[in-house]
Amino acid sequence: MPRHPNTPRTTLLATLATGSLLLLSACGGNNDTETTPSTTTTHTDTKPALAQINPCDQLTTENKKKLDIEEQGEKDEIAGAPTCSWQTSNGSLLLAFHPDKGIEELNFSDGEQEPYVVSGQEGKIVRGNVGDNCTVTIPFSESSSVNIGGTVDDIPSSCALAKKAAPMVWENLSEQ
Repeated sequence: MPRHPNTPRTTLLATLATGSLLLLSACGGNNDTETTPSTTTTHTDTKPALAQINPCDQLTTENKKKLDIEEQGEKDEIAGAPTCSWQTSNGSLLLAFHPDKGIEELNFSDGEQEPYVVSGQEGKIVRGNVGDNCTVTIPFSESSSVNIGGTVDDIPSSCALAKKAAPMVWENLSEQ
């Protein structure tokens, strides 16, 4: 009687061979010397750049003299925006950083807006968005912005203060 190729011994050997191959491939039994490059992950601060800057450090002693500011600014946070306010001889100046809002995302619906350029940077000026306040806003990046707000007795005087302070603040920010 001729031998049948599918004897229990042949089936057992074929099963063991297939199982061994599957086990080796699943366990990375590949003996090739190919290596994969390793990568090093470093932790970086995920805060936007503007969030890491102190707004009260953005006016120099010389700037303060030109703006009639005699005291250190008062740091605060308004609606999630780091701010610093200074008292001038006839009003107040407020610097606000919006690290996660570009100028188009800011709500100035109550004020009169128009384009305004500060040191070559296109921004806008907003008159009367809150009382006699006047704000110069400049994009720090596509998704962040800086507001320089003046409040004096009337809107023209408030705008004069904001316009005077804006290039000083922008110059100091540009150096960081």
